[in-house]
Amino acid sequence: MAALAGLTALAFFASASLRPHDAPALELRPALLPAYLALSLLRLAAAYALALLAALAIGHAAARSVAARRVILPVLDVLQSVPILGFFPVAVAFFIRVTAGSALGVEAAAVFLIFTCMFWNLAFGVYESLATLPEDIALAARQLGLRGASRWSRLVLPAVFPNLVYNSLLSWANGFYFLIASEIIAVGPARYTLPGLGSYLAQSVVAGRYEQTAAALLCLVAVTAAMHLLVWGPLETYAERFHFDESGDRPQVPRVARVLMRSRLVRALIGRVVVPGSEAAFRFAGRALDAVASRRALQAVLVLPLVALGVLAARHAWRTFAEAPLSPALAGLPVDLVLSLLRVGFGVGASALLAVPLAALVASRPAWRGPSLAVIQIAASVPAAAFFPLIVALVARGLGLEGAALLLSLTTMFWYVLFNVMGAAAAIPREMNEAARSLGLSRLGRLRHVFLPAVLPGLVTGCLTAWGAGWNAMILCEYLVVDGRTYAVRGIGAALDRATYETADPQVIAASLALMIAMIVGVNRAFWAPLYQRVTTRYKLDA
Repeated sequence: MAALAGLTALAFFASASLRPHDAPALELRPALLPAYLALSLLRLAAAYALALLAALAIGHAAARSVAARRVILPVLDVLQSVPILGFFPVAVAFFIRVTAGSALGVEAAAVFLIFTCMFWNLAFGVYESLATLPEDIALAARQLGLRGASRWSRLVLPAVFPNLVYNSLLSWANGFYFLIASEIIAVGPARYTLPGLGSYLAQSVVAGRYEQTAAALLCLVAVTAAMHLLVWGPLETYAERFHFDESGDRPQVPRVARVLMRSRLVRALIGRVVVPGSEAAFRFAGRALDAVASRRALQAVLVLPLVALGVLAARHAWRTFAEAPLSPALAGLPVDLVLSLLRVGFGVGASALLAVPLAALVASRPAWRGPSLAVIQIAASVPAAAFFPLIVALVARGLGLEGAALLLSLTTMFWYVLFNVMGAAAAIPREMNEAARSLGLSRLGRLRHVFLPAVLPGLVTGCLTAWGAGWNAMILCEYLVVDGRTYAVRGIGAALDRATYETADPQVIAASLALMIAMIVGVNRAFWAPLYQRVTTRYKLDA
């Protein structure tokens, strides 16, 4: 209800500023930045609430049922890899056309597009947490007869809470990252520009007005830092109580919190409001999720839209190719696919090589984790368009367009791996590290024999989500428009950009997505699925 109310208010306030494809550009006065930021935050909050509910329900269903897992996981693997441009036809056809292009329809389409950026890693995080649940914990829950709402509030939610917090940081950052593509909805010549921080950034970069770009980035950094201080930091500290190892190395309470705790009023507020409120919230969430996510019929209802989306896409593709002659641009798509595959593979490998030592360094110094998470979240939230001027400058200094595309891909993929590895590192029992030290293992030995095996499930989850996000990121990495000039390398992302924004070629859009999906399914079945099954089975930490 809160998300619906926020969406309605968003549509009301934004309706006067909705820009159809033939309207003038968005007003770029810096004085309007607070209003644009508020509108973007409302869209992000509505999308996050929907993504969180769907992730809990679908991730839980995949973990509990083998039959559901065989359907849900492949569908998630495919859909998380579809670039956000691939959802534009669905958003336009369903939300905008149904509401005759009204502000509410365009806002709903934008929220849906942001949802597609946030949902996948949350669902995989829920599934991973429940799939790697220690056997003695699950056995104790069965012996104690935990069922229904009690099982949700006493077992499921506490088990997934730490992983959800880390993945929520990533989802929120990813929503900011793809805010530009979500607030400028374009299919060929038709273009709807919603007032918001993303559209402001995009138009300032394209126009070459870098002082407005800098102002928008400062606004984004300020709100991201504030949210980490007021929302994500406290949640991350609160999540520590839900680790199965109660004696592990945990980060210190943030300095701001220690100062505030000196106040009797704050201590009373925490003891009488915050703690009872969180317990009540868990009970309420348990009852609500039991009513929604534990009923097979309702689980089917939640999964049905994913299946229906595939059916509608297949029907749309059939009509696209059957009713028109084949486009000559189709011939080059296989080569485009291979080139993008090489870039995505490089991004996953480079992200893993960078993330593991960085996460190990942070894990060895628990006091660093809070500040490092704040810095990482801010960096992950910076939209790709903000890097365009820097990338162009590097290209001018000899980096080359290919190097620029690879560097830009890391601005998306690296954070998926790093957040998941850091989340797994936080759950390593202190006894394992103490045993390694008592056996005389060097720092390199502890990294090899303790840290790496313990974080492997999180590393594989991060690489899997980064693999999907990499295909999504190709639309931003392979085709840049800066100061009225286009910089592009050959690839499936660039082909999809041109077909969406320039030529409005539905055949190229459909064929690009079909080739991408075929590649993703093949690699997932041949490589990621066996690797994930082996790692989660062999390297599961039992309390």
